[in-house]
Amino acid sequence: MFYSGILTEPSRKEVEIREAASLRQQRRMKQAVQFIHKDSADLLPLDGLKKLGTSKDTQPHNILQKRLMETNLSKLRGSRGSRSPKGDLSSQTKLNQTKLGSSGKTEDEELIVVSCQCAGKELKAVVDTGSQHNLMSSACLDRLGLKEHLKAFPVEDEVVSLPSKVRAIGQIECLSLTVGAVPVECAALVVEDNEQPFSFGLQTLKSLKCVINMEKHHLVLGQTDREEIPFVGVDSAEAGE
Repeated sequence: MFYSGILTEPSRKEVEIREAASLRQQRRMKQAVQFIHKDSADLLPLDGLKKLGTSKDTQPHNILQKRLMETNLSKLRGSRGSRSPKGDLSSQTKLNQTKLGSSGKTEDEELIVVSCQCAGKELKAVVDTGSQHNLMSSACLDRLGLKEHLKAFPVEDEVVSLPSKVRAIGQIECLSLTVGAVPVECAALVVEDNEQPFSFGLQTLKSLKCVINMEKHHLVLGQTDREEIPFVGVDSAEAGE
């Protein structure tokens, strides 16, 4: 009986210790399962779990929160980027308009303009080597009082080739001008909505044997007696319309 009592006592303690250890192990497993489900650590890739330690920044819920913030920032930047082309488009449009305006101004400044007389009035004529014909605007025709000399094109005449967006409404068969001291007799086509009041075309320039001297800024013309006609500024040419 003495030996059985000694053997029985340690057996009960071992049982209690084992039961306590089993309970602690069950609690740890339960806590681990709750931790995994709570923070969705099982959804993280392996590289997100490699450095899990005691630091709060490397815990699963912090990693998830950081990635959620990065995703939201990416979406926000994407939405801003989708709206930015409109601003870029408007900026580009303004830039193109500025360039277009500056190029138009440069073209106007490069026009060669000379002064002449027609119907007793001063007339600013553009030297246009890009057109075969002399051109006069309908407004210039009215200002010079030559509307009664306007004649329509005969039906059998061929279509006259003119620059784009320019439409001829008739012609003046004999137009008398004086360029410097040189008398000029020529024909001219009357066009609508032309920015230039009058321009000399290649036909007249060739007949007058014109030479454009860009270095000295004058036009040399005349079949027998040559004369130098100085260029006129664009501003004064517009004032002479």
